[in-house]
Amino acid sequence: MTDIRTAGIAPGVTFCAIPAGRFKTSRLELHMALPLRTGQPEATAANAMLPFLLRRSCAAYPSARALESRLAELYGASLTAGADKMGETHQLSLCLSAIEDRFAAADTAGGADGVAVSRGCASLLEELLFRPRLEEGVFTADAVELEKRLLCERLEAEQGNKRVYSLRRCEALMCSEEAYGLNAYGTPEAIAALTPEEVTQAWRNLLRHARMQITFISESDGAAVEATLRAAFENVEREPTELGSEFIRAAAEPRFFSEAQPVEQGKLVMGFRTGMQSHDDHYFATRVMADLFGGGVYSKLFLVVREQKSLCYYCWARSVRFKGLMMVASGVDTANADEAREAILEQLELMKSGDFTDEELATAQRSMCDEILSAADTPEQLASFCTTGLLTGEYLTPPEVCRRINAVTRQEVIGAAHLVSLDTVYLLQAQKEGDAQ
Repeated sequence: MTDIRTAGIAPGVTFCAIPAGRFKTSRLELHMALPLRTGQPEATAANAMLPFLLRRSCAAYPSARALESRLAELYGASLTAGADKMGETHQLSLCLSAIEDRFAAADTAGGADGVAVSRGCASLLEELLFRPRLEEGVFTADAVELEKRLLCERLEAEQGNKRVYSLRRCEALMCSEEAYGLNAYGTPEAIAALTPEEVTQAWRNLLRHARMQITFISESDGAAVEATLRAAFENVEREPTELGSEFIRAAAEPRFFSEAQPVEQGKLVMGFRTGMQSHDDHYFATRVMADLFGGGVYSKLFLVVREQKSLCYYCWARSVRFKGLMMVASGVDTANADEAREAILEQLELMKSGDFTDEELATAQRSMCDEILSAADTPEQLASFCTTGLLTGEYLTPPEVCRRINAVTRQEVIGAAHLVSLDTVYLLQAQKEGDAQ
């Protein structure tokens, strides 16, 4: 993989080209970032709806059939949308996958310049973003009502997946006074209250204020795609907003929460503050520490808490870079929850004392790098790997990230562990027979 090429094509808009010649498909992704704000649930819900609403149709292709027909003309290109959060930033996305231009007929999509499909995808992305289907200047009521229902179904799907639900619930309780506690889809109440006018205003705000990254992965250098999208932004008034997260260096006294649901397996989630004060404050040391602690089958949580003590069905730890957190999630029998919690904390204390071998550290670093290097296996993985550049302004290749991980020393891992403090414990326990439903 060669170096990543970046260019500013409008205020707050970065074009990121990643040359990759071994794929049969190219990937064009638009990521749009806005701050998550507490006390504004309707704004969160409206922003979350936008990518799904924009991917449904546009003025040039005003029906699902017309849009599908255009995608078929682009050799069966696929179009997806998403809403997520990265720290306290709302991440909205529109993504197109299509065959590489070299496999297309020369006259595809109205051109014989050898970049017909990719340029056609760029033009379609422009139509979806800037010229959606409106009636009298607003999104149609039927389209908004449909997306409201689908957005609520996505929330329900999260609640149905108890691993996801318990993690989201712990984050919400832990960060109840911080924007990170918000769900990226909003709340059912906020979604239900949305009007077409509010969603339209959110779209206009997005065009003016969102920071954006357009990532293009292809064997070509992306010059034609960049030119198409640069021209699309020429007459757009832009005042990109500032992005950032609140970092809390250390937790106060730990807080404990529990609730009962009709589940067979309890879920124990523990939220820690890592002492980070920015997204790059001893980040790589924290990442390696969290992986050695609970990142894989070689980790302390897996080998001791799960295998030796048989206190959980699964147990993992992950660092949250853009919020300075470490989350530990496990599946437990409710009766073993307290013992599992103490065993997890005991392993953290042993990490602080340096109770791990150089070989164990090397194994964790090697495993992390294997996973990172696999990001180059598909265009989708590679594009996802580069998304953090929207917040960091730094675009590192997988080999460059691996060099930084392998440079982390034993003392840096111990130092990172010493900064970790327990903030919140959440237990989703199995509902006992005879309890109220």
